[in-house]
Amino acid sequence: MDRGRGSKRTKANPAAGDRITDLPLELRARIVSFLHYRQIVQLSALSRPWRHIHHHTPVVKIYLGPGLLDEEDSILAVRVALARRAQDASASKVDTLKVAYFAHDLRMRRHADRIIALADAREIHIQSPYPGHEVRNAWTVYLPPAARRLEVAAIDHVGPAIAGPGAALLRKLSLDKLVLREWPHLPSLRSLDLESVTVETLFAPGQWCPLLEELDLFCCKIEQARVDICLLHLRFLEMDSLDVSPQGQHDGPPFGLVTVDAPELEEFDMIFKPGSTRDFKSFTLRAPKLRLLCWYNQFAERVHIDVGKPGSVKAGHIEFMSVYFRKMEYYREQMMRMLQGLLPNVPPESIADTVRPYVTLEECPDSDDDDDTVEEKLTCNLSALMSRDI
Repeated sequence: MDRGRGSKRTKANPAAGDRITDLPLELRARIVSFLHYRQIVQLSALSRPWRHIHHHTPVVKIYLGPGLLDEEDSILAVRVALARRAQDASASKVDTLKVAYFAHDLRMRRHADRIIALADAREIHIQSPYPGHEVRNAWTVYLPPAARRLEVAAIDHVGPAIAGPGAALLRKLSLDKLVLREWPHLPSLRSLDLESVTVETLFAPGQWCPLLEELDLFCCKIEQARVDICLLHLRFLEMDSLDVSPQGQHDGPPFGLVTVDAPELEEFDMIFKPGSTRDFKSFTLRAPKLRLLCWYNQFAERVHIDVGKPGSVKAGHIEFMSVYFRKMEYYREQMMRMLQGLLPNVPPESIADTVRPYVTLEECPDSDDDDDTVEEKLTCNLSALMSRDI
């Protein structure tokens, strides 16, 4: 056997381990930001060039799991490190803080509150893991002065109250998988993103975030009969799979009375997800500056659309598929009512003839049906229709 073959292996170069150390401080700090902050603090003991690396990471990630809390010294060491960073005039500001903890645990919450205050980050992500049962205890997130963006994901938790000096300056709020019983007052909020959120209180965002410019509702449940989106500065609105019905009333006729009154609205997307949402009782839209309208399958028994002068909307489409519970004749009737609102100068009796070149009816297979049922899809190309300056 040729034992010399092993000598051909590449030997480790002692200098190779210093390649990262030789990088600029800012780049090293970005690289180690992928680690949890406790690990980054430990890196500071490597050598002199790494001594204050934890004072410069743009992202700070901290998980307050039961295992870490059992080691009280470890979490206190993290807090001390953040405190020293806050006092170091040469340190970099924390851009993003990602902290995970069980919000129903008072001990964890106290640690988290102190960490949030010490980090004073511009963007804060809070995750509360599912504890295995519903949590209906009230809790509060105290925002530091630098906070401008907040994301909270808390499965089966009541949404937190938002307080602290950063609450009045918050610009973007994202809430995921929680229950809202009351709205926080956020006078500077510009963007709101709700995903898989159950809203038990009245849905009237204009009362608590009057400067809102973007609103995104995805797979949300509004347990009220009425939705009032009356916002003077709203420019972008998406309503994807929005279920509107009073609590406990899931059967019978449609309940939702939806009103959108937004004089600055430019883009509006409406998407209906079968099986998880319901038809609307009525839908009213007043948006004189609307430019883009995309509407998929959401049925409303009554529809009123006011977009000001004819031809205001320049792009988009309206689409209905008969697979979504109703016969195509109902969807066609709703489409004509919507087009009447988009073309107010065209007499109602002439709408069908006017838009006929831009409306298509085609057969399409139902991918969810095992018997290859063929359904119909009705589409109006608003981009082509409005380009004709009707």
